Amino acid sequence: MKRLLIIAAIFSMLSSISCDENTTPSPSVSEPYGDNSITPSLPVDESSGDDSITPSLPVDESSEDDSEITLTVATTFDIHRLKSMISKNLNCDVDIKYYPDNEEGEPFEKLYIDMNSGKFPDVIYSDPDNMINLINKNYMTDMYPLMENSETLKKEDFLPNVLEGLDVDGKLPAICDLWELSTAVAKTENVGENMENWTPAEALDIYNNMPEDMNFIDYSHFNYDELNHDYDELNYFMRRISVDAVDYKNNTCDFGGAFMEMLGNVKNFPPFEENKTFENDDLIENRSLVNIIRFFSLDSSLAQQLYFNFGGADITFVGFPSESGKGYVTKTPSMLGIIENSQHKQKSYEFISLMLNNEAINPNPMLPVTEKQLENQLKKSKYDGASINCPQSFPNSNEQVQMPEKAINQAVDYIKNVEFEPYKRSEVDSIISEEYHKCFEGETTPQECADMLNDRVSAYLSEKE
Repeated sequence: MKRLLIIAAIFSMLSSISCDENTTPSPSVSEPYGDNSITPSLPVDESSGDDSITPSLPVDESSEDDSEITLTVATTFDIHRLKSMISKNLNCDVDIKYYPDNEEGEPFEKLYIDMNSGKFPDVIYSDPDNMINLINKNYMTDMYPLMENSETLKKEDFLPNVLEGLDVDGKLPAICDLWELSTAVAKTENVGENMENWTPAEALDIYNNMPEDMNFIDYSHFNYDELNHDYDELNYFMRRISVDAVDYKNNTCDFGGAFMEMLGNVKNFPPFEENKTFENDDLIENRSLVNIIRFFSLDSSLAQQLYFNFGGADITFVGFPSESGKGYVTKTPSMLGIIENSQHKQKSYEFISLMLNNEAINPNPMLPVTEKQLENQLKKSKYDGASINCPQSFPNSNEQVQMPEKAINQAVDYIKNVEFEPYKRSEVDSIISEEYHKCFEGETTPQECADMLNDRVSAYLSEKE
């Protein structure tokens, strides 16, 4: 399974995307060691006994001279090239402590050693798995009070659903600087009205009764010769149900019920037909039903996936089948937070604000976190090849038109109304996928798969508690 390689996109401007480009731009990562993916999990120092830390005495930051401050940022991302720009904007020195994922151990192993010896950073900038562990160990400070004193990044600046998702029991221990959304869309005329975020029963009914010459999943906009599609339909039907089987808030899981029932249904799906031909107008001509998409940004590529590939027809966000009514999967590759022992919390919050608001540092290559970022993406000129307003042509047509405002608003409303879920474990996703693929291959029954997952995921969640 390919994992998203993302961080370099935070720090480099997006290249112009031609209006006839058929694929969603995938941000890339530049890491100094072999495997470029972000490795989850964080080692815990058991020798200290008490998981909590002793906060330092508060410092009156208003009396500090910014030029005498050294702000320390502990990160698993190599952002050294931004140091001078950040220092200039904050009017203070910035010390970047880079903890890369390498063969010598987990990325934050040395960070724990440093903190146990009293060498605390001010800011943490890392992936969700590391941030969750730090939050569970009570290392992170609540940033709501800092918001109230900030002139650059307040509560009302955030998209409400994003801020709500970041909230943990009334506190704000972390902020993300970007996020993404995966879902699926279909022509409304093919699935009927009121099918947004459809249930497993509704999706299976459509699957079992669609015309024989129709593909359930659209392949016309993939380079399908280079991909193994044997698991596409399986992964589609299991995607959201797998997420719903885990309750991260209470550290519990249940892979019986809907998960096991769905697995029993999809394990007998017919295999992918090799040597099948696809055309770029399959969605328009009803030769394909569902288009699986990832919202990387409100840009020309998204316009193509939601509007032009469907010939301008009305669409429904059917999503991935779920009993929860949440037919989408949200994630963030990176989070920022402030260590409770920081002596420069307000200045640290200024750093976080800078990472979100400064377009030279963060050119908004993914979905917006703030209302300002959203406006910036929507107001890009139609002459900008990456803009959602850029005129494009329908398949098999040379006429160039813009995505209409009604269709853009439908996409924006969907983004604003999903439930953002940033505090999920990537390792749990891998465990679930590994086990249900064994069932699909006939190595286990749905019941055996569910029992194994209940054991493995429960053990993992208990270990990370």
